[in-house]
Amino acid sequence: MRSDRIIQPKTNDPYHKARKDSEGAYCPECHALYRQGRWVWDRKGGKLLEPRVCSACRRARDRFPAGEVLVTGSYFKSHRSEIENLISNVVGEENGRSPLKRVIDFDSQEGALRVSLTDDHLARHIGDALYKAYRGKLEVRRSGGDKFVRLYWHRDA
Repeated sequence: MRSDRIIQPKTNDPYHKARKDSEGAYCPECHALYRQGRWVWDRKGGKLLEPRVCSACRRARDRFPAGEVLVTGSYFKSHRSEIENLISNVVGEENGRSPLKRVIDFDSQEGALRVSLTDDHLARHIGDALYKAYRGKLEVRRSGGDKFVRLYWHRDA
C-alpha cells in the first residue's frame, strides 16, 4: 500500500478511456453511435459529428480480448452444435443491447472450443448460460487488476 497519495488508475485496461467521447461520435467500422454517454446501434440516424473507433472494434482489430470462454469435455464433443448455438444466441442477444459486446474469435479445436470476446461481462453471461442449460463445472478466473476474465466450462458424459 502506497502512502504518498499518488492517484492510482482504476484499471489497467488500455481500451478504457478516462474521458468520454463527444456526443454524436460514430464508429466507422461497425456504425455504432455514441449517444448519451454510451455506444448504441444507430437506429434513428441523426447528426454525426466525428468518426471514433469504438473499443470493441479496436479490441477485435488488435485481437486483445477482455474475456474468454473455454469449453471442454466429452459432453461438448457429443453436443457441439447445441452448445455453439447457445453461445451464438447469448452473443446475439447481448450484442443487440450493446455494440461493445461481440465475439473476436470462435476457435474450435479438437475436443475444445475457445471463444474470445470484447467484453468481460459477456463471457460471464455465456458461462452462466452454459451452466444453467447443461450443468457441468464452471470455473471463473479474473486476472489481477486487469479487466479480463477467463471462464472454463467442462462436463463429461
